[in-house]
Amino acid sequence: MNLKEQLYVCTLAKCGTISKAAEELYISPPALSVYLSNLEKYLGVRLFERTGKSLVPTSMGREYVERAEKMLQMKKDFELLLEQSSGKCKGSLRVGIQHRRAISIAPILMVHFLKEYPDINLIIKEGVYDELVQMYQTNDIDFLIYTCADELPDTTYVDLGEEYVLLVLPEHHPANAETWWKEGEHFPHLDPRCLTDEVFVLPVKKQSLRGTAERILEQYRIRPKRIIEIRYFETAMSMVDQGVGIGFNRSGYIQGMDRFPGVRYCLIGDVPYSARLVLAYRKGRNLAPHMERLIELIKEHINKT
Repeated sequence: MNLKEQLYVCTLAKCGTISKAAEELYISPPALSVYLSNLEKYLGVRLFERTGKSLVPTSMGREYVERAEKMLQMKKDFELLLEQSSGKCKGSLRVGIQHRRAISIAPILMVHFLKEYPDINLIIKEGVYDELVQMYQTNDIDFLIYTCADELPDTTYVDLGEEYVLLVLPEHHPANAETWWKEGEHFPHLDPRCLTDEVFVLPVKKQSLRGTAERILEQYRIRPKRIIEIRYFETAMSMVDQGVGIGFNRSGYIQGMDRFPGVRYCLIGDVPYSARLVLAYRKGRNLAPHMERLIELIKEHINKT
């Protein structure tokens, strides 16, 4: 099943320039440029507008790409069926995971999954929320493991667990005296309204926790004295540990952060904030046994932590 035309056009739309698309397709830029011009002449419509070196899909180009992506996915699904019918299991499986979560999940997958399926090329792609969603939407990853804020269209979700959003205080902060406990819970509660005019150490805007943190600050009418943006959670926790400011974290991220003894985690308010941890893949996709096994391994790991 040869879908070279569809692959070329989708890659051009994703990359945005002839040179980048040619590099990904392993052909020369002049050859790809000629191919695109000939295709547009054959179809009788322009698929892309040229602005300098940039390519932007026209309205007809967007219609083409939408259908071509479905054709490419159907091709991939059919090839998977052929593998299953022959008893052979090869190919690649691309998994996108948020940076902090990949620290614990990626080694588990590499050890246990590859032991069972040594012929599968398991590719782990790390990123922040916005980066991973873009990879998913451009079909650069097969599975997306992330904290679900908003559901994506045409997507099937596998629930992996529930995570709490935590406030993180320096151990000597006076607000620690205002926390309270509920029976059976692992963290105390804190009304965050006592934290106005404080320095906050927040994730960068592309990370899902940043949006959650901003909604919490707005709900409780907290006006930070200053916001310090940090990309990596370990760096943020180190700053809280040293008394620089107050941070946010997820309960699923704090495993392995024992080296920050000067932080105190708190649930937010009387009814704590929580979010779904999910694995997402394209709706209608047929899952091979090795894909289902990967999901089982991830669930087993999440349930142990």
